[in-house]
Amino acid sequence: MIICMQCGHQNEGHNLKNCQNCGALLPRMDTSAMVRVEEESGQVKQFSEAVEKVRSGEWDQEQFYEFLSGVFERLGNLRAEIEEIIVENKYDEYANEEVEQGLQGMNCFEEGMQEMSLYVEDGELSHLDTGMQLIIEGNSLLNDAKRLNRSGRKDLEEQWGTM
Repeated sequence: MIICMQCGHQNEGHNLKNCQNCGALLPRMDTSAMVRVEEESGQVKQFSEAVEKVRSGEWDQEQFYEFLSGVFERLGNLRAEIEEIIVENKYDEYANEEVEQGLQGMNCFEEGMQEMSLYVEDGELSHLDTGMQLIIEGNSLLNDAKRLNRSGRKDLEEQWGTM
């Protein structure tokens, strides 16, 4: 269910772009995209396991590079989807703090992966530790964005009734 920011109508259905009552553009940040990021925060676990495989000698630099490339591509695609939702629905106009937290979280993930890619270039294990710290920080920021989203939804429910 998506609540219209113009009239408060509770719109039922999937993939709605406009309010069924007044026709206004509906907010599309329904957290499904952000939930996928948090669910993949099994991503944090994946990164930890990948780093452990490198440290134990199970993976060489090339195998770690393949892992990084795959994750970077998936998260890049997810980021593009999220940014499109934000722009199309002007989500940042009424949920600026949530959007900023989420984008900062994604930036930290990307910085962490870039730092880890330096290991592939020079073999220095400290890049893996620094990268993990950035990924953990990014995950925390993304979780904060989700909490802000839930809080905003709760506020809307209180203003407009149960969703």
